[in-house]
Amino acid sequence: MRVFIGKSASASLHRRALMLCGVVLLGVATAAGAAKADTLTIGGVTQEEYKGALGKVGASENPLKHQDAVYSQEQVTTPPWGTTSLQFLDGTQLQVGEASDVTLDEFVYDPNQTLTSAAIKFNRGVFRFITGENTRKEGVSLTTPVATLSIRGTDLLIKVAYDGTTTVSVLKGAIAALACDRPEQVVSAGQVLKIPNNCSEKSTLGPYTPAAPGGPDTSPGPGNDHHRESHNSNGG
Repeated sequence: MRVFIGKSASASLHRRALMLCGVVLLGVATAAGAAKADTLTIGGVTQEEYKGALGKVGASENPLKHQDAVYSQEQVTTPPWGTTSLQFLDGTQLQVGEASDVTLDEFVYDPNQTLTSAAIKFNRGVFRFITGENTRKEGVSLTTPVATLSIRGTDLLIKVAYDGTTTVSVLKGAIAALACDRPEQVVSAGQVLKIPNNCSEKSTLGPYTPAAPGGPDTSPGPGNDHHRESHNSNGG
């Protein structure tokens, strides 16, 4: 079991990472073991109820349960009925919705657990990303199949359809989006940017509108209305 207690337990996390690396080196081929040994503990699972999330590093894939550690270069996936929530060492939060796939490519921390550099790939699904207090925003790069996002103190809702079409709702802060070699587009709090998967089409910018009381739940939590949106985007 890969245990994560919280931000204050970084020493335990690093000990856990070393123990895990030792097990991997004993149990798999040399090349796969070396790849696992290069990964770093970057945070852990905060969602108490297990809902099917899996974490994959190299050839090793395991359930991601409450207080499990997560690692640099780990791919996190959820089933159509599943969700998970992660918190990184700097306090950044990532909620992963249903039928989603995200890769935690690179995380670099200084000795004070300040996140100095990070790269996350949102491959498909719905996510909420909230930066922590100890995050150097200029060092964080968020990518989808069609766009690269840089952040400016941010609370985001990100939806990536199966065809790559990306919708970003900025709840707090701002982002700068790059897509199709076009000029950078700044999106501020209260705005939604939809980026098509075809560079011949233009991105569209509009207001973010939360669901009305009593209406369908489209609030910025993982999984809400994701399947309906995915089917609509695939079916036109």
